[in-house]
Amino acid sequence: MISLFCLNRYHSNDKKEVEFDPVFRYGEIKIGDFILNTSMVYNHLLFLREGLIRMDCDEFYGRELFGEQCILIPKGANVSLTVLQPGALLVFIFDMLKNPFESYVLQSYQTVQAATSYTFAPVPIREPLNSYLELILYYKDRGIEHKQLYEIKEKELFLLLHSCYTQEEVVALLHPLIGMSDFKNFIIKNYPKVRNVAELVRLSGMGRTAFDYTFRNVFGTSARQWMLAKIAKQVEYKALEPDITIKDLIKEFKFDSASHFNRFCRKQFGCTPGELIKKSAKRYFI
Repeated sequence: MISLFCLNRYHSNDKKEVEFDPVFRYGEIKIGDFILNTSMVYNHLLFLREGLIRMDCDEFYGRELFGEQCILIPKGANVSLTVLQPGALLVFIFDMLKNPFESYVLQSYQTVQAATSYTFAPVPIREPLNSYLELILYYKDRGIEHKQLYEIKEKELFLLLHSCYTQEEVVALLHPLIGMSDFKNFIIKNYPKVRNVAELVRLSGMGRTAFDYTFRNVFGTSARQWMLAKIAKQVEYKALEPDITIKDLIKEFKFDSASHFNRFCRKQFGCTPGELIKKSAKRYFI
C-alpha cells in the first residue's frame, strides 16, 4: 500500500521548491497492509473501491473507510492506515489547487465551513463520480498518463464534487482546503523543514512582529505553541511504528538528550517515553 502514497519529505537543506504535478495511483490492498506517515507533504484524496481501512489522522482515531467511500488526508497531517478487509484503492495526490475557478468555488463554501466542525469524515462515491473513477482506471490500464490529462481531470473532479454533492458533503470532505490562504499553505508546507520558529520566520521573509501577528490570526495560537503541538503529534504517531525504540525517537526528532525527551513526553503526554511506546503498541494491535 505504501507505493500508493507520495512519501517524499522536505529537508532543511532543500535549495529549490519543485512544483508537484497531480497524479493518480491505483492498487490492490491486502489485510494487514500498514502505512504510517508524519507531516504529509501533499494532499491525498482516497477513493476506496472495495475493502475496509482503519484510519488514525491527527486527533481522529479509529475512523473506518469502507468500500465506495472517499476521504481526504490533508497535507501536514499525521496518519496511520491499516487494511482490515482486502480491496482496491485509488489515490489522487495533489498540492495546492492551481486553477482560479477551483479556488473560487472552494472559497464559496467558507460560510458553511465556518459553521461546521471538521470531523475527518468520508463521503459516499456515487454517480457521476463513480463513472469518473472508472475512466481514470481505464486510462491507467492503457498507460495513458500525461501531466496535461491529469490537470484536466483534477478540474473535472472538483467540478463534479461541486455540482453533484451537497454543500455539507463537500465541506465535510474538503474542510481543510477551504479558506487555505497562501500564508497557511506556506506554514504547513515548510514547518517540517525547520527546527524552530526563528528559522520559519527567516524562511518566510517576514519581520518577526508581522509574522507573529499573522500566525496568531490564522491559527489562533502562537507559532511556538503550534509547533510544539505538531512535534508532539508527530512523536505520538512515530511511536506507532513497529519495533520503534526510545533511542530512535530521540534521533528522529533531534532531542538534545534522553532527559530532554523524557521531560517533553511527561509534559505533552503525561507519561514516560517507554509508556508512550507501550500505549501506542496497544492502540496499533487493537
